[in-house]
Amino acid sequence: MELEGHSEEEVYNLVLETLKTDDMSYDSGQILGSMCTKPLALTIKLYQKFFDRNLGDPGLWKGTWKLEREAIKILGTLLHNPTAAGYIVTGGTEANLMAMRIARNSHYNGHHEIIVPCSAHASFDKAADLMRLNLIKIPLTSDHTVDVEAIEEAISKNTIAIVGIAGTTSLGVVDPIDKLSEIALDHGIYLHVDAAFGGLVLPFLAKMGFNVPSFDFEIAGVKSITADPHKMGLGPIPSGGILFRNEEILKKSHYEIPYLAGGNIRQATIVGTRSGFAAIATWAIFRCLGENGYIKIVKKCMRLTNLLKEGLKKLDGIRVVNDPPQMNVLGFTSDYNLREIEKKLREKGWALGAFPDLLRVVVMPHIKRCHIEHFIADLEEIISALK
Repeated sequence: MELEGHSEEEVYNLVLETLKTDDMSYDSGQILGSMCTKPLALTIKLYQKFFDRNLGDPGLWKGTWKLEREAIKILGTLLHNPTAAGYIVTGGTEANLMAMRIARNSHYNGHHEIIVPCSAHASFDKAADLMRLNLIKIPLTSDHTVDVEAIEEAISKNTIAIVGIAGTTSLGVVDPIDKLSEIALDHGIYLHVDAAFGGLVLPFLAKMGFNVPSFDFEIAGVKSITADPHKMGLGPIPSGGILFRNEEILKKSHYEIPYLAGGNIRQATIVGTRSGFAAIATWAIFRCLGENGYIKIVKKCMRLTNLLKEGLKKLDGIRVVNDPPQMNVLGFTSDYNLREIEKKLREKGWALGAFPDLLRVVVMPHIKRCHIEHFIADLEEIISALK
């Protein structure tokens, strides 16, 4: 294809036409399988002014670097450690890659084995591939959390880290992090918690009086936590978060880059160029919403999750997998052909998360009551046709 120049207006209209035809919209309410949502409107204003900030060279953007430090402090405070070290990164995958690299560098003793639950995100498979780590996957118990006894049995001289999940991708459940911490401390190995989703849900559920299991830096053995602002934090895409218990953990993994125009600031990130806008927006959204704003959002999501649960339970041949849900994530299966149900739902425009043994709905802030009712009605129609 020959690359020809066009006017800005022509290109702009072409973009609009393409995206209108091919892209889904959060506003439709039919994106039910994503753990991301429509960012707070404030981010649009911020992007227009600060899209060019690059935290790969923070010496040029000292104000942006300062706001990133403050955003990490706010996130750390939510996770019971206001002095945590960390970065705003692209998302849970990069955060988990960083954690596995730090774990390897901190605890490497000639071996390279990482123990993760079967429910672990695919980013840990990527980490194993990139860093030549041996990944040991542990089965789950009947409550969909990792089998702690099986982890204990899997520990060997080769083990350098354990991973626990606080908000699994499939069902939003929380592994027994306190028990994993005991194992990690007993064996002197690294414990990372992937709370990419739960990190900005669980603290607010706890403040609302929900029975929330401990999962964060309150537990002594936890060395690092992934928590993504671009999920329930309503941050822009991409804006992930990675936190470490202290700066000391990062010392073996910092990079010195002396040629930077702004001067060298030691960083332990994987990527070089980093979006300063994402850090600015994360800080701004935290300050804009505050604790009460997030509580209001999480409360609404949980109310709609329970509305969905009750609607599903009334349908013939549909079974809710995680009842009651720990967070705003709900899985269901069926006596009828699950793949056929998924196919029919997609034909009606619904985008769910599909797993081998269940379909998953994530009730994000863009979902409204009318969307839940519409979904239940469509699913009931599909079930009736399959009888």
